[in-house]
Amino acid sequence: MSKIEELAKISGISSKYIDKTGQTHYTTDDVRRCFLKDMGYETDSESELDSNIKKLDERVWIDGVDYVNSFFTDEENTSIKLYLPETELKNLISFELEDEHKNITKGELSLANLPIEEKKNIDGTSYAMVKASFFKKLQPGYYTLRITINNHLIETMIIMAETKCFLEEGVSEEKFRVYGLAIQLYALRSKNNMGIGDFTDLKNIIKLVAKNGGDVVGVNPLGAAFPESRDDVSPYRILTRAFLNYGYIDLKSVPEYQESPEVQTLANSAEIKEQIEHLRSLDKVDYLGVYRVKIKLLKTMYAYFKQTHLNMSKGISERGKAFQNFVASKGKPFANTCLFEAILEKYNENGLHNDWRFWPNNYDKINSFHTRDFEQINRDLIQFYAYCHWLADQQLAEAADLCKQLKMKIGLYLDSPIGAAASGVEVWENRELFAENMGIGAPADPMRPRGQSWGFAPYHPQKLRQAHYAPFISLIRENMQHAKALRIDHAMGLMRLFWVYFVKDNPVVQGAYVYYNMREMVAILSVESHKAQCMVIGEDLGTVPAGFREYMYEHGLISNKVFFRQKDKDGTFLAPEKYQYLSLAQASTHDQATAYGYWLDEDINTFNACHLYVNEEQYQSNLATRAKERALLIKAFDEQKTFPSEECKKDAEAKLKGKSVPEKLEYAVNKYVARSNSAIFLQRIEDIYGQIAMENVPGTIAEYPNWRIKLTINVDDMDKDNRFKAMFDIIRGERQ
Repeated sequence: MSKIEELAKISGISSKYIDKTGQTHYTTDDVRRCFLKDMGYETDSESELDSNIKKLDERVWIDGVDYVNSFFTDEENTSIKLYLPETELKNLISFELEDEHKNITKGELSLANLPIEEKKNIDGTSYAMVKASFFKKLQPGYYTLRITINNHLIETMIIMAETKCFLEEGVSEEKFRVYGLAIQLYALRSKNNMGIGDFTDLKNIIKLVAKNGGDVVGVNPLGAAFPESRDDVSPYRILTRAFLNYGYIDLKSVPEYQESPEVQTLANSAEIKEQIEHLRSLDKVDYLGVYRVKIKLLKTMYAYFKQTHLNMSKGISERGKAFQNFVASKGKPFANTCLFEAILEKYNENGLHNDWRFWPNNYDKINSFHTRDFEQINRDLIQFYAYCHWLADQQLAEAADLCKQLKMKIGLYLDSPIGAAASGVEVWENRELFAENMGIGAPADPMRPRGQSWGFAPYHPQKLRQAHYAPFISLIRENMQHAKALRIDHAMGLMRLFWVYFVKDNPVVQGAYVYYNMREMVAILSVESHKAQCMVIGEDLGTVPAGFREYMYEHGLISNKVFFRQKDKDGTFLAPEKYQYLSLAQASTHDQATAYGYWLDEDINTFNACHLYVNEEQYQSNLATRAKERALLIKAFDEQKTFPSEECKKDAEAKLKGKSVPEKLEYAVNKYVARSNSAIFLQRIEDIYGQIAMENVPGTIAEYPNWRIKLTINVDDMDKDNRFKAMFDIIRGERQ
């Protein structure tokens, strides 16, 4: 093994991977150098390689203990590895174990009789590794273990987790079988909203689903967006994943909107009314237009809120105190988010770049004098953004409470993106914890022959552990606050992420997998899921490493099964009874074809129109494969008797070429998937109303109107429209 291969291996960079076709790809030295440099390791000379290898190889021995030690409650062995100079093994050591509530347990321990497991000589000093037990059973949670040896303090984070993530009652006995609806919140139309779906629309959807026997409503990621974005409006590539998008606030239901004469005057002005009517009439969301109208109204609402509820001379009202308590409870990450948004607003006033990496005056550095000076001068603007996020949080909380009132077994199923946007606040506030010049994505496969680059900056594996996973824990905790099920986007990222970059004149993404400590990250998910009583769904689609799904199952992460991808070894569609129970089943997802679109080759033709195929041969090959799949669909539906009638089956056979949609295809598809053995089934709302277009085409931004396409029907009319009830009647019959 060469020096650069050795350094890469220690740093978690894989030497090879196997793609979905079974082909093995080997990591090149150019890739290794690129990744290692962004991790902070110089590789230009043999001496630099030697120095970095030595530093990483000896790090834990010099530190005395690893950054993190994780355990599951079913494990008997809870010993901690200590790495100490041999001369110190004769000493009595003292220690203290501190829990999350600052409770401290103290003790002493003799190392003299512990067997030496391993030795290492470092610069003439002989070190020994021993395993010491400081506790036997701990309650699940996070602890800090501090050990004092000869007046030298070392410490480690202890994670104690339930073996399985939280699961609702009845899951372990496989008696929990629920169904519900998957929606894109932005896509909802209504007579009340301002051109984008809002939290009142969400509440109306919840009522409709519950009325029809459903127990869960799945929603796209709701994190705060870049308000001035014109092209890239992905809910996965956002300003922050931790705090909510105030674009989804229903302003009309906020007290300040209703009570303020100034707000009413503005809202009823001809200009605002005309803008809202225009935004509402569009068939695609105009995010920039929506945000500009809402910000204008929100600023007027905030002025009234300050005067009425934060007026020091009159006394802080109960509503004002609730706001202040919310801000205080969210801590530094929330304050950083509001500061970021305030700086961003000032920049956009001057027409500067919508990206902190291009900010002048050292604002790209969160702790610079200029940034802190800005914070002091612009406290009111920062507080305005806190007010916006507070309103959004209140309204999402109301939606979650509504689910409880309606006795839904799950309620809200929310979505956490796999990565932090490189231009977003998460990277800005923790630059040292990210490989900020790297991207993450997916290697090329038959459906995405150019591969995918998602515009995220990956966590630095070693520095994330060194930080005791603080940003990851905070992120999961915030995302679970109002959820009873949380989808972990691209769950394979708990184990490994495909770091990517592009080579000149090569349209296919290059890269390699970089590994993370899956045991520790899953332990964190378990701790947080039990605290929030929130189930965890791992989106395990794509290139899945060997043993990954088995590990998910062992620790109670619910798998994601997508009908159009579920195939038996002979290529036929997987029978419903063969679906893994601990899974969530769907016909398709937001970045795949709808039922109609699949039959009509909409996804394949769209990929081709967006130039995602490397050559014509790939395009034609996928068309030929889809033609075979249509025949297999008919076979599957016929075997399971999911065609609504014999006439529907004959109609499908007559339309086998995919030029038009068979009658009631959506019923055949979703009846089949609803019959699956999966614990949870989600119906795509787009299938109910016969949508053909894709919501999102991965790998595109300006080439396709991603995340903008609205439904063709108002939420207000769904209860009167028979299609919703008819679909849920079919689903109920299969799930009961």
